[in-house]
This record gives sequence, structure tokens and C-alpha cells, in this order.
Amino acid sequence: MSERIHLLNTKVDNLSMEETVGRVAGAVQSGQQIHHVVVNAGKIVALQKDKQLFDSVNEADLINADGQAVVWASRFLNKPLKERVAGIDLFVNLLHWAHQEKHTIYLLGAESEVLETLVTKLSKKFSPALIAGYHHGYFQEQEEWLLDYTKQA
Repeated sequence: MSERIHLLNTKVDNLSMEETVGRVAGAVQSGQQIHHVVVNAGKIVALQKDKQLFDSVNEADLINADGQAVVWASRFLNKPLKERVAGIDLFVNLLHWAHQEKHTIYLLGAESEVLETLVTKLSKKFSPALIAGYHHGYFQEQEEWLLDYTKQA
């Protein structure tokens, strides 16, 4: 278990990129569902006044510093984080891990055109077998039960 640093009214796990990938990989291999979030300066400011965001971030299983300003603040407050673990960099590292371990991924979110472009690029870079499925991030009211179901899974 990593050290969880209390920083500016939130928590951040003191993990390197390698350690974060290892934590996520371990959860996948054990079938454990985890809630992962990243924080940057803007999100830390927003969660000061947004109770729902505050709870969502601070109750997450894994919290990384996405913004370099958060790393600098941790050093200034004598609670230095190992490094910035940007969400997009983590995504790329996890794609490589999933491909290497022959896992599949499901992509949820973004506009259809953006998502389809990503699926095409990932299929070419890795393999079409990497993509188990995908769905854009826009739901009609009659589809909202899907979102409730995924929260319970």
C-alpha cells in the first residue's frame, strides 16, 4: 500500500508511474474493481466547494497527481510526491501492458467520431483484438439504466 498524502484538503497517493501501473495491473489480475482519479490544480480548487466532487475524489481507491502544480505544491508543503502521473500517460502505459498481457479493453466516452478514430489508431498500433468494445459518452434518458448498472458491477 502506498503512502497517501493529505494535500490541500484532498488526498494523493505517492506513487510513481511504474507503481501505479502495477497497482492497476494487480487489480485487473485479481478481478478487483477500483475507482481511479487524477487531480490537478483546477480540480483541487473545484473540490473545495463541490461536495460531490470532493467525495468522489477522496473516496477513490487510487488518486494520482495529474498536474505538475500538484507535485510542486507537495514539495513546497514538505510532502513531496514521487512524480506526476498524468492520466493520458497512464492510459498509454496501461494500453501497452494490456496488449503485452493479452488483455482486452473497453472504451467508454467521447464523441462517436473521436472514439472511432481512437479505436482505428489503437487497432493499427496494437491489434484489433485489444478492443473488446466501445461506446460514446452520450446517453439518452432511456439508456441511463446502463450507467446505473455499471456502477453496481
